[in-house]
Amino acid sequence: MKAFLHLILSCTMLSATGSVKAADTCEVRKLEATRMADLNIPRAGHQVFYAGGELMVAGGHTDGFVPTPTAEYYADGKWHQLSMTYNHDFGISVMLKSGKVLLAGGCEQPTGIGQTYTAEFYDPLTRTFRGFGNMNVKRVWASALELNNGQVVIAGNWYHADGIELFHEKQSHVGDNKDKQSFEYIKDVATERSLPYIFQMADGDALILGSIGTRGDTLRCTFADRLKGDTVHIPLFETWQPLVTGMHHDEASLISDDFTYLLPVQDSTGQVAIAQVQSVVGDLQSPTITLYPTACDIPMAYQGDQIEYFSNIIVDRQASRAYLAGISRCFHATPEKARYYVLSIDYAQASEGNAAPMMLYYTDPLNATPDCAPLLTPEGNLLFAGGLSDNSNYTPSAAVWLLCLGTTLPNSSESGINWLLWIGLAVFGLILLTVLLLTVLRRNHGDWHNDSSAADIRVPVPVIPPDDILMQRITCLMEEQELYLDSELKLSDVASSLGTNRNAISNCINSQRGCSFTQFVNKYRIDYAQRLLRTRSDIKISEVWTTSGFSTERTFLRTFKQLTGMTPSEFKTKID
Repeated sequence: MKAFLHLILSCTMLSATGSVKAADTCEVRKLEATRMADLNIPRAGHQVFYAGGELMVAGGHTDGFVPTPTAEYYADGKWHQLSMTYNHDFGISVMLKSGKVLLAGGCEQPTGIGQTYTAEFYDPLTRTFRGFGNMNVKRVWASALELNNGQVVIAGNWYHADGIELFHEKQSHVGDNKDKQSFEYIKDVATERSLPYIFQMADGDALILGSIGTRGDTLRCTFADRLKGDTVHIPLFETWQPLVTGMHHDEASLISDDFTYLLPVQDSTGQVAIAQVQSVVGDLQSPTITLYPTACDIPMAYQGDQIEYFSNIIVDRQASRAYLAGISRCFHATPEKARYYVLSIDYAQASEGNAAPMMLYYTDPLNATPDCAPLLTPEGNLLFAGGLSDNSNYTPSAAVWLLCLGTTLPNSSESGINWLLWIGLAVFGLILLTVLLLTVLRRNHGDWHNDSSAADIRVPVPVIPPDDILMQRITCLMEEQELYLDSELKLSDVASSLGTNRNAISNCINSQRGCSFTQFVNKYRIDYAQRLLRTRSDIKISEVWTTSGFSTERTFLRTFKQLTGMTPSEFKTKID
């Protein structure tokens, strides 16, 4: 197979000429970028992820477009190098619910030639890589997504046949000294793609779509493939197509637990918009993809600098914000003048029937060109590691940039004060009610001697606000049935249990506790996680977050840090 094109974004991105939008329709703010310690090895085509609470880069290629079977983890302000089994240059990585990371595929030779079948695990507990088998299809520039049932959907390829396969991981049984893993080829695809988007749908189904063919050609396709059943026609794709991006992790685009995602799309003029991908429960034939209401058009330029958006949507569910990353279009010719751009979408307001407000952030020129999606850190910032320094695969970068967008929730002491305040108010209310009752009894004391009947006694009955009653019911339900331990708990589940609706539950928690439903539930989960760490000295962090009800390790780590002021490992060390 011939060598890779230097960067798919420079080959297939549609021109924005004639459709440049002024940024004055969207609030603009300068964004500070912090340069972290450089990687030990310049690299591109690599994977960036958090595993075991540590920031990791793995595989890819280095100077001269030579694959590197190495990884690095960030600790104590610097990067530490590890050896991998394979290089996985332009391969896939999936953060599994087991705590391990699955890495597979990639280029067979230097300069982006060929594909590979190979697969391996990274175990953050031991910081080791272990090869274990092969995929059914050798792949480069594929995508993968773990479903709720633990199976991993894999699709997409480059200069080779495409198809859908599943990865299965079975834990070892008693007396069995090895775990059992297998890849199962499911079916051919109707449309072969590179770097497809994969979204989980209801009932274990998955939707597979995208705009890049297996030979770098731009697709104008109105159909999406599915893991189960036939292809699905997407009317929106008659005029809009999924945005061409580099490697991405589509679980990062999830905005709600009912399988709702955000997807960047682009029309024939180059204008970018946001679409919503939503599963229709009970009707697998009809997942819906519609334009998401935004308060203004997405800006395509700022002060004469044309913007090229290059990533999937990155969702920070704690902050109810979504981010779309971009870069100056001039990075193709003069990368030293290129700025990063980040479009922030406040999707929570759109979910309430309003158009989502947006803000455009920009940086000073950073002399760095990313070739993969940014990573959301536990603190809510965006991180870019490595990439292409001069738009060439032969000279990748070692630079690591942190774009400071993070928002914080109240720390553990503030949270404790809030809970104490509620307890104090409750005690004060009881005292006030007792004093009031005694006063009424004294005033009517003489009348009791004259009339033994109690019919004339007027004791005021306190009126308890409806929200107070509902909050008590919510609290009892959470604490008695421990619903928060269910990682798939939704607002509708609580509403159904209490015989009311989603809005009533959401508004009550917001007014009574001053937080969202997710924040309310996560507070219970972190309290439970702390109890586990206190009472079980030998427990592993991977067991803590899965047992506590979190669906991903990243969300657990970030929430734990926000509510306690320390990482789980630091908390455990402090206890010990």
